[in-house]
Amino acid sequence: MISKNTAQQIVDTVKDVCGYDINYISTDGIITASTDEKRIGDYHEIGWKAAQSGQTLEVYDNDSFEGAQKGVNIPFAYHGRTIAVIGITGEPDEVRRYARLALRIMRMLLRERDLDASRELKRAEFSYVAKAMVHDEKINHEYLQAFLKQKGLDYHEPCRAVLIHLRIADRARNITALENRSETILSAIPRSLYAYDYPDKYILICSEESFLQNRERIRLLTELPAAVGVGSTHSLGRIHRSYEDARLALNASKAAYNEFDSLGMELLFSDMPAYVRDRFLNRTLAELEKADLTMLSVYFENNLSLKQTSEELFIHKNTLQYRLERIRRETGLDPRNVNDAAVLIAALKLRSTLPQNEQ
Repeated sequence: MISKNTAQQIVDTVKDVCGYDINYISTDGIITASTDEKRIGDYHEIGWKAAQSGQTLEVYDNDSFEGAQKGVNIPFAYHGRTIAVIGITGEPDEVRRYARLALRIMRMLLRERDLDASRELKRAEFSYVAKAMVHDEKINHEYLQAFLKQKGLDYHEPCRAVLIHLRIADRARNITALENRSETILSAIPRSLYAYDYPDKYILICSEESFLQNRERIRLLTELPAAVGVGSTHSLGRIHRSYEDARLALNASKAAYNEFDSLGMELLFSDMPAYVRDRFLNRTLAELEKADLTMLSVYFENNLSLKQTSEELFIHKNTLQYRLERIRRETGLDPRNVNDAAVLIAALKLRSTLPQNEQ
C-alpha cells in the first residue's frame, strides 16, 4: 500500500516534529524507510513482533533484539489491517509521548494521499466519459446513465459542448497556473463535466440551462488568456454534434469568444484549406492597396451608399466613384454590382481571419 517514497516522507515528517530518529518497518520486519539512512534494509525483529501481535512493544536495551535499538515500536492499522510499524528510537519514557502523534501524522498523510488518488481517479473518469461522448465513441449505456445521474444530467436533455484553447507563449513556466485557473472556473459550473484534452485544450459539456446561467463565467476564460468556441444546442446523447460546432466556432475567427449560433460567413472559411484560401485572395484582393481595402470595408458597411461612404471617409463622391472604378479595372470585380460585391465582401471577411502579419 505504501511506496518507499511515501514511507520516507512519513518518517521525515514525524522526525521534524519530535526530533528523534524514526523507522518505517514493513510487516515482514524490514526497515523500508528511516531517518537513519544506514538502517534502511535491516531486519527489525521487535518491529516484526509488533506487526504480528498488533501491540506496541518497547525496547529498553540496545541489541536485545535483532536489529533493534532502544525505543518504542507501534503498529499502524489502516482500513482495518496492520500495514506497518513505526519505530521511534530513544529512551522509551522520553519517546513514548510521540507515539500517538506519529500515528496521527501518518494517518493524515495517507488520507491526503488517498484523497489525491480519488481526485485523479475522478478526473480520469470525467475525461473518459467526456471524450467518448464528444467523439461519438461507444460507451456502456447503463454505466453512462449512472454516471450522468451523479452529475445531475439527463441523456435526453439539451446540452452544449464548449471547447477552450489555452493561449500562452511560455508554456513551460506558466501552463500549470493556467490549468489551475481554468479548472477553478470550470469546476464552478453546475450540471457539467469537463476534461483536459492534451496538450492545450479543455472540453466542457453542460446543460443548456447551466450554460445560459453561466455564460459570463465561461466568457471569463478568455481572460486567461484562452479562445472559446461554443457549440449549438443538442441532446446530450448527440453532444458530438455540438462539439463539432464548437470546433468550427473556435477556428472561425480571431475573436477570443465565438458562439456557433452567432456566426455567419465565417463558418464558410473555418475549415478552408490554406491553398484554396490563398488562391481566392490572390484572385480578388492581391492587387489592392491597404487604402483600397479600408475604403471597400467602409463602403460595404454603409450598404453601398456613395453618400454615406464619402462623408465617413471625408472624400468627394466623384473621388469615391473613381476609386471604385479603378478597383473594377484591377480586380475584374465591380463593387457597385451586387454579385461582385458579394465576392469582395467574402474576400474581406476571409482576409480578416488571417493573423495580423499575414494580412
